[in-house]
Amino acid sequence: MGKVVNKFWSRFLLWAFRLLYHQLAFAYDLVAFLVSGGKWRRWVIKSSRFLIGQPILELGFGTGHLQVELVRRGIKIFGLDESAQMCRVASRRLSKIYQKEGLPFGLTRGKAQTLPFANGIFMSIVATFPSPYILEASTIEECWRVLSPQGRLIILMGVRQEGRSLYARFIRWLFGVTHQSVNSEGVKPQWLDKFTQRGFRVEQYWYRSDEDGLWFIIAEKSSMPFAND
Repeated sequence: MGKVVNKFWSRFLLWAFRLLYHQLAFAYDLVAFLVSGGKWRRWVIKSSRFLIGQPILELGFGTGHLQVELVRRGIKIFGLDESAQMCRVASRRLSKIYQKEGLPFGLTRGKAQTLPFANGIFMSIVATFPSPYILEASTIEECWRVLSPQGRLIILMGVRQEGRSLYARFIRWLFGVTHQSVNSEGVKPQWLDKFTQRGFRVEQYWYRSDEDGLWFIIAEKSSMPFAND
C-alpha cells in the first residue's frame, strides 16, 4: 500500500512541477522558496564555483537567478530553456538589469537535445535540478558537440537535506518523492556510463552548503585532473 501511495504522490508532484514550470511559471520562485526552506536560489548559484572559463551555456535557466548572478559578474553566459513561460519570466528579470546597468544577456528558447549553437564554442555548460532530459543520449551528445576541447558539463542533480524539525523532515520527504533528494551514495553507475560512453570523464562531487549536501555530476571533455577546489 505504501508503494502505491508513494507512486501516486510521485506522479502527482511531477505533474504539478511541470505545470509550475510552464503555465504557472509566475509562481515558480515562491514555490521553490517555500519547498527549499528559502535555500533554492542559494543552491542554484553554488553551481557557479565549478565553472571554468567562458562563454557559458545554462540549460533550463528557469526564472534566471544564475543568469543574473553571472551577468552581474561580467561573465559571458547564454541560456536555453524549452518553456516559453520561463523565457518570458527570465527575460523580464534580465531586461531590468540591462535597463539599469547596461549589462547584456542572451536567452533563447529551445531543447537541449538539439542545441542551436556551433561546435566547440562553450567552456562550460551548467544545469541545475534538471528533469530527466539531461540523461538522454541526444542531450549528452549535444553537450559534447558544443563544448570546447577542454570544456566541462556541471549538473546539480539533487540535494541531501539535514535538520530534525518537522518542516525539514517534510521537505526531505517532498524532495525524495520527486527524486531530488539523494543519499550519500548519490549517482547510479548507469548514469555515469551514459557520459563515459560518449567520451566524458565524469565524477560525482558532494558540496557542503550550510547544513545541506549538494550533489553534482561533473563531466569533463579534457584529460586534465579533476578540480574541486
